[in-house]
Amino acid sequence: MVESVPPVPLPPPTRGTGDTGPSHRSRFAALRLDRRVYLLGSAGLVRSIGRSATFVFLPLVFADVYHLSYLVIGALVAAIVPVSTLAFLAGGHLSDRYGRRPFAVYPSFASAGLMLLMWVYLDQGVPVVMGLWAINSFFNGLTRPAQSAMIGDVTQPELAVTAFGVQRVFTNTGFAISPAVGGFLADVAGLPVLFLFAAITSLIEGTVLLLLLRESFTGAKRVEGRSFGSIAAPFQDRAFLGLLAALVGLAVLMNQFSTPLALFLGSVRSVSFAEFGLIYSLNGVLVVLLQLPIGRLIERHQEYLGWMAAGAVAYGASFLLFDVANAFPFYLLSMGVLTIGEDIVSPTQQSLVAGFGGSERRGAYFGAYNATTNASRVVAPVIGTLLLGVTPGGPTILWVGMFLLSVAVAVAFLRMRANARRRVTEGGADAIELLRTDVLLSGRD
Repeated sequence: MVESVPPVPLPPPTRGTGDTGPSHRSRFAALRLDRRVYLLGSAGLVRSIGRSATFVFLPLVFADVYHLSYLVIGALVAAIVPVSTLAFLAGGHLSDRYGRRPFAVYPSFASAGLMLLMWVYLDQGVPVVMGLWAINSFFNGLTRPAQSAMIGDVTQPELAVTAFGVQRVFTNTGFAISPAVGGFLADVAGLPVLFLFAAITSLIEGTVLLLLLRESFTGAKRVEGRSFGSIAAPFQDRAFLGLLAALVGLAVLMNQFSTPLALFLGSVRSVSFAEFGLIYSLNGVLVVLLQLPIGRLIERHQEYLGWMAAGAVAYGASFLLFDVANAFPFYLLSMGVLTIGEDIVSPTQQSLVAGFGGSERRGAYFGAYNATTNASRVVAPVIGTLLLGVTPGGPTILWVGMFLLSVAVAVAFLRMRANARRRVTEGGADAIELLRTDVLLSGRD
């Protein structure tokens, strides 16, 4: 067992950052996190209240409005992945060169306009809907690595799990509200109104960030010049590649949460819109209630890779529970187990990524992480939707298969931990420190 690391005073601002010194943090000193963590979280709350419902209900638009098969829906969702993958790489690289703030702020205004267009043109055919959704996915992809890198810029490493956990609490508070509100709006006014609601919340998000968000890193143009070599740098880091390999398998599990699980509940099990929204809202509620306690527990017992293994198995167990559930309360129980797994792995993997690259390449590492795990979305929805519709027993095959994958992913994390422990034995005090921070996967120094 490793004791938690006591808080350490933040260092003075360094050249190349937009930090304004200790006074910038004083209001939130009691919580030991920079105010920008809370600002990004609050903006994420507003965004999530509107956009989460569109993400959850879009497969039902294709199924109920356009009467597409499960396999076609999965293929459409997968077709967006190359767009968002390119955006993740570009957003991370560009935030390293030109600063985090432009890419954390301005894409929200583009998303507001695109959501408005989807509200107007939702019945104008699948190509129109998918075209608008693809453009929106690109702008969303630019934002994610920039915002994650900003949190990494302003947070001490030993508090990273808490910082990313705080962001998730805010975002999932919105997610707790959004599907339930979306289900009500869809029942009363139809599915298109969800996109109008998302346009309004995206506009609010962008305005809040434009007025209040301050830069954390002004860019490294002096270092990178005109070269795009920083995009490739994470993929040349053996330690980082070892982590990515396990995270890809984990991402396949996590991506069952959206399209396959939504279709399973809405179409295979014929759950009503209202119950459907409440089941997904429970996920957000439990993140709000449990994320910070779980995060503090992880920080007190910093066996990060062991925690990642436990979270993966929780995902697999939840899918088995969904398969055997036959009533609304049991679907809620299944979602509860899934959410515990999510609360364990989501901030922990982001904390691991934040330990790579340093300030001048942190955006590129987050871009590579987002892009690589996002690429699993090509596989995950196709596998899930294909198995759901291929035979009457397809759902059981899908969920049992996901459980077996969860075990394999857990074994991969445990093997990394065993290798790290071996290097601790061989390397002495320096290796022990690496184990404490979990920047440890190949004995890097």
